[in-house]
Amino acid sequence: MARVLEIGMLLIGMFAATVAISAAQIPDGSLTGRIVEGSTNTPMERANVLLFNAGDGSQVSGTTTDGNGIFNFSNLPNDFYYLQIRFVGFETLTTRSFAIENEGADLGTLAIAVSPIVLGYVDVTAERETFTNSIDRKVYNVERDIFSQTGSASDLLQNIPSVSVDVDGNVSLRGAPNVTVFVNGQPSLLMRKNSAVALQQIPANTIERIEVITNPSAKYRPDGVRGIINIVLKKKSRYGFNGIVLANAGNPDRYNANATMNFSPGKVNLFGSYGFRRNNSPRISTDSRIEKDSLSQITGCYDNSSSSSAKPLAHIANLGLDCAIDDKNKVGISGDWFYQDSYHTQDSQTTLRDGLRRITTDFATDRTNDEYEKEYETNLDCEHSFDGENHVLDFELNYSGYDEKENNHYHDAYTAPDSFNARHHILVQKGGHLAEFHAGYSYPIDEETELEAGYVGEFMRDDIRYSAEDYDPQSTGWITDFNKTNRFLFRQDIHALYATFGHSIEDLSFLVGLRAEQALITSDLVTSDSTIPNDYFRFYPTLHLAYDSSDNHEFQINYSRRVRRADSDEHNPYPEYSDPRNMEAGNPKIKPEQTHSIEFGYHLKHERFSVVPTVYYRYKHDVFTEIRRSVNDSTMLTTFANLANDRSAGMEFIVSGDPDESVSLNLSADAFYQVIDASNLGYSDEKSTTTWNAKLAANLHFTSSNLIQVYAYYRSSQLTPQGKRLPSFLLNLGLRQDLFNQRASLTLTVSDVFRSLEWKRRIDTPILYENTTSERNSRITYVGFTYRFGKSAREGNDKQEFEFEDTKI
Repeated sequence: MARVLEIGMLLIGMFAATVAISAAQIPDGSLTGRIVEGSTNTPMERANVLLFNAGDGSQVSGTTTDGNGIFNFSNLPNDFYYLQIRFVGFETLTTRSFAIENEGADLGTLAIAVSPIVLGYVDVTAERETFTNSIDRKVYNVERDIFSQTGSASDLLQNIPSVSVDVDGNVSLRGAPNVTVFVNGQPSLLMRKNSAVALQQIPANTIERIEVITNPSAKYRPDGVRGIINIVLKKKSRYGFNGIVLANAGNPDRYNANATMNFSPGKVNLFGSYGFRRNNSPRISTDSRIEKDSLSQITGCYDNSSSSSAKPLAHIANLGLDCAIDDKNKVGISGDWFYQDSYHTQDSQTTLRDGLRRITTDFATDRTNDEYEKEYETNLDCEHSFDGENHVLDFELNYSGYDEKENNHYHDAYTAPDSFNARHHILVQKGGHLAEFHAGYSYPIDEETELEAGYVGEFMRDDIRYSAEDYDPQSTGWITDFNKTNRFLFRQDIHALYATFGHSIEDLSFLVGLRAEQALITSDLVTSDSTIPNDYFRFYPTLHLAYDSSDNHEFQINYSRRVRRADSDEHNPYPEYSDPRNMEAGNPKIKPEQTHSIEFGYHLKHERFSVVPTVYYRYKHDVFTEIRRSVNDSTMLTTFANLANDRSAGMEFIVSGDPDESVSLNLSADAFYQVIDASNLGYSDEKSTTTWNAKLAANLHFTSSNLIQVYAYYRSSQLTPQGKRLPSFLLNLGLRQDLFNQRASLTLTVSDVFRSLEWKRRIDTPILYENTTSERNSRITYVGFTYRFGKSAREGNDKQEFEFEDTKI
């Protein structure tokens, strides 16, 4: 608690100092205003605003509008001026002359009109910035990424700065796991239960942008100690009927296809998509262990090598309807469905030796796993707008469910100590649902001040069943193994109230928030006839400060308190066997992991490039960690525990820009120093290390119709409580050729060109030394074709519709 108070006092002091500096430095002679499209009153983002001296007509300065259509100038001497507002496809608006005096000027709302020289349907093309930075998030527009045409969401995330994806599809942010993944700003049961599988099946071409929120405001769930990755899916609302279809084929035996449609005759927008994806995931793994006693004498050795293959076929569909009832009321309903069927095969060889390295057990295992998983999710949202911009009351109801089954059969063929066969059968069944209700209210007190508040209720239920049996050759029948047969029920209810308050004072803006949550968690060990409660109440404060010292320089300070809650598997104490000699078990008494995160960032905006260095510090206590230990001479148990604390400080550096018209670059690097205190688990008092990773993405245009993409990634070794993860490297290449006036595209992608993506982990403790490796066939080549069809404007409609896509203005 004392550390929390220290951090709070530090933030208050920094805030007060920043306000004082701002008050002392905010100059007179400021100019502001807002640009909207005349017929719809829609804010115009990235409109060019040029400032001229009214006396001699010389240009004084220039800027562009932000996402709300707002522009700002500062440090203007007292004089007479006029503005020109320009945007492609619109008439240039020239204002009357006005005076800037000591107190500055606010020109209010200025409307621009569609150019009368544009006849019929207009398709204005503009290239969105690859990277944009706001007060609480970094936004990456991924439509230019070639892998968005052939790959999955998991492939696309690998190209995002700060984000990494391991060989199993698990996502890390700034080198660490425990990341919450949202879809369209909302939690998804699909992502909560198995985000790695879901991300590998979501077609990348359905994604519009990816938002990385390292310190989310109190409006968002505090889950995910590293922050939130929000995947925003495309949802067109253009007039008429239009869509995109694509198909890709790759090696070995991989293919996928997707169709996205949209129909909008007016105030109603109907949208939907369907896709299927066949993956082929051969993998080679090794596991070598040396076990020792308290005197450091070797007591046993374990060696296992295995090769596995799986060809999951996944189907994913979406259907939705948005309706504008009138100017003040909107309603939307949508549904998502996911189904995956997979047949896994695995062959492995296991050898056990005693302390003198003599073979005691040697056997081969043939494993098959017939697995399926299905998910569904429905969403209903309503929005009412009051008089005044952004004055909104909205309600949202989400309901999702899942059902999955793993049917494992094992056949062991022993050659030592004797020759005999053994057969095992393990059936894993999981199911559950999640209901969430959200009511939010947004009130703009004035143009510089906004208040948001709301309630969120989440209600989760999970049912997990394990059934195990062994084959008895004497009776030629199956006998239930009651030590591995059990049932576990999990219930988690969360009630949350939140409020945020944002205000701007000239060039200084801040957003402060507080979230209060009551978590009611119960683990029901049905087989053991016992229940274990794990309830808690927490406050989660947030603070975001941004200061624009000029048109091209912005400083930010952010703070948030975050939590990682254990899911049902991490609470379930009954072991799940990945094979008869490797098992995982949860901990129903595990505490929620708490994180205090603070970061300071600077954003340099230039006509050709953008630079964002960020310094951050995180203090975590009750940290979740994975612990591996032997339970007998051949079985390894992986479980979870809370270690004392984890402290890390680091720096992230992002450069994004276009050196010339044919080249665009996105370079990012992250390095942090980490100290782990695992003394409460019986390990050394503290362990420390420095970890870093770097990414480079380059887009090369030889002509306006083609694009070559190069992507490279390196991650150094990373510390764990029992050892470390070793470095990894990846290089991807891609090519896109547009055809038929950009109606169609051919794509070619090659991932992991050098087949260098390999994941290695080392455990080094006084009683256990272990090396594990995992490598998949990751050099994958895809050839794809994309076709865009439909018209975005109604025939004979005088109203012009504008679509911003791929070609740079």
